[in-house]
Amino acid sequence: MLVKAGYIGNVRDFDRLRSLIRVSGTLVNLTSLRVGMGRESPLGATVDNTFLRIRRGGEEIPYIPGSTIKGVLRNYFEQLARLKYPELHDPWDRDEIEKEAKEGGFCVVCGTFGSTKIASHIRVFDAYPISKVTTNIKTCVGIDREFQAARPDILYTEEFIEPGYEWSFKMDIINIQFPEGCDERSTLLSETLNMLKRVFLSFGARKSVGFGQIQLKEAKWVRYAVKDGVLKEEGSGNI
Repeated sequence: MLVKAGYIGNVRDFDRLRSLIRVSGTLVNLTSLRVGMGRESPLGATVDNTFLRIRRGGEEIPYIPGSTIKGVLRNYFEQLARLKYPELHDPWDRDEIEKEAKEGGFCVVCGTFGSTKIASHIRVFDAYPISKVTTNIKTCVGIDREFQAARPDILYTEEFIEPGYEWSFKMDIINIQFPEGCDERSTLLSETLNMLKRVFLSFGARKSVGFGQIQLKEAKWVRYAVKDGVLKEEGSGNI
């Protein structure tokens, strides 16, 4: 087994449910928010870059994918881990990931958010608007990188959501003693969620111009454990 700094041993523990922590709360976009659908707009769209939507309750509504939220949380979690363990491997270092799997010890990042050789101990769900959301449209100008100036002949429009809307937040933590556990994964997860409360994490596109500042509010956790074959609540608290 791998035994070195930043590694936490074998965490292939999905054969039994020791604990399930449900973290829930409210996200508020304090600045404009844009989560796009990619390069190609839907057929018939009047905007070049539309906001991502999903059909729910008989209508199409904007939403923030759980994968988007999880990606941002993982990125910051990894940054924190690297401050303490600079030797941690890169996320796409396949040789090191294979070595972890063969030797049975996983780094703190893979042992929390998963890799190609181990499932994630974290589930993050899609965030849906709590109230009806209206969008706005902005006309943008392309930039000529060579001349460092605007090119008025390259105009495009993008759809975004104005500040002040609330979104649901839900995340599951599996078999990690959160928030007061001695497991280092718990410590890093707590600090990552604290950064989301302090508005130091951004989501979606246009982050470099201030878009996507989101704050976690009214967050709480509930811990469940299996006792006598039944999943029972055994503790709760605020984040």
